[in-house]
Amino acid sequence: MKAIGLVFLYDRNLGNPEEVSKKFSEHFAFVSENLVMEDLMNFTDLKEIIDRKKIYWAGIKEKFSEIVNNESLIGKLAWKVFKDFYGKEPSEEVKSLIYDGNQAPWDFTLMACVLYE
Repeated sequence: MKAIGLVFLYDRNLGNPEEVSKKFSEHFAFVSENLVMEDLMNFTDLKEIIDRKKIYWAGIKEKFSEIVNNESLIGKLAWKVFKDFYGKEPSEEVKSLIYDGNQAPWDFTLMACVLYE
């Protein structure tokens, strides 16, 4: 399946999307490489997503600890964020990598979600 967008979800208590994405920016290459290595997307799709600026950030305001442990909710939330920002409905299939804030070099829990055509 062709990847068409990325949504990064995090705990909104950390700040607004602009602040959090700026803090994370130096680690983007590491996470995007992992998305390719884990076969969630290919390099060509990643390059196209970056070129077309289809990367969105959203902070989860409530029940973060519940959502981070529920892949179905993560997928639904990422799907809604993509649709709201881009205006196009992606496939219902959403795949994600979850990084534990206690182990991630950027020091916060992050859900990196890939959306498909």
